[in-house]
Amino acid sequence: MAWKAVARAALHTMGGLGAMRLANRRKFRVLAFHSFSEASRANVDAICAHITSHFEPLSLSDMVDAVKRGVALPDNALTITVDDGYKNYALYGHPIFRRHRIPITVFAVAGFAAGRLWLWPDQIEFGLEHTAQTSIAIKLGAAEAVEMPVSSSEQKADSLSRLTEMLKVVPNQQRLIFMEGFGSLCGVAIPASPPPHRAAMNWDELRAVAAEGVEIGCHTESHPILTRLESQAELEREIKGAKQTLEESLSLPIRHFCYPNGKSPDINTTVVNSVRDAGFDSAVTCFWGLNSNAVEPMRIQRLPFDSALEFAYAIELLAGLHL
Repeated sequence: MAWKAVARAALHTMGGLGAMRLANRRKFRVLAFHSFSEASRANVDAICAHITSHFEPLSLSDMVDAVKRGVALPDNALTITVDDGYKNYALYGHPIFRRHRIPITVFAVAGFAAGRLWLWPDQIEFGLEHTAQTSIAIKLGAAEAVEMPVSSSEQKADSLSRLTEMLKVVPNQQRLIFMEGFGSLCGVAIPASPPPHRAAMNWDELRAVAAEGVEIGCHTESHPILTRLESQAELEREIKGAKQTLEESLSLPIRHFCYPNGKSPDINTTVVNSVRDAGFDSAVTCFWGLNSNAVEPMRIQRLPFDSALEFAYAIELLAGLHL
């Protein structure tokens, strides 16, 4: 709408964003990125230039240590996190963040980095992208089958979103069984390893970025929805076991955890206690917002970023809008 365009222009040209940064200066920001590409490099570079001009980049460890000690952080403190540990971070994201001297924490999925698996939402995307069928019938447990059209790229994108959300709320074992038969359902052979644009950083690549200042955190063993696991033993394997795998493989301390999906239904007291008992100093969520120094270190909020996020929207989000 025209009035929105006028209001946005005024916000950007008449000091509105600066006023918002001033009002929110005592809160710290934790950005959540996932994937990067060659095409998004210029946009990420512009966002980083804005960050270094208007914010105080710190490491996640420095932020968490200050919160635990009750020490005030610098005004407009900010750090960046990257979920999943895709190889495209090393190719397209890391050189930009390093040039701007912005601290990064990469949350690696232990089994993904080790080459034992690739992420299940990416497998769904692969199956839908390559299917020759016009629709697929999705049946989960005793529920009635849901017919999903997949004859166009738009329908495939919609079905990807719907199916992924459906699988997030079923018991984990049910999701695993469904994924075993998903390739046959689509008439597609799901390869054992991901395509290049969905590949993980391996141990050598994680060690290389860590040697250049990147903190490595833990994003579980296999990226399940933790509240959908059926036993405490599974929960410990995904949290404590993944931490041990990362520490042994990288010879680094792993201090920080990232909840898969990270929304309210995905995190409960049992999950939080398991993360704390595993020895993590903090955990980040996908509750979107800014953090005060009173934040619970096991429930740190973040801001939803993407490497292709529109620059104007990105700097508004950084200032404290859209929350």
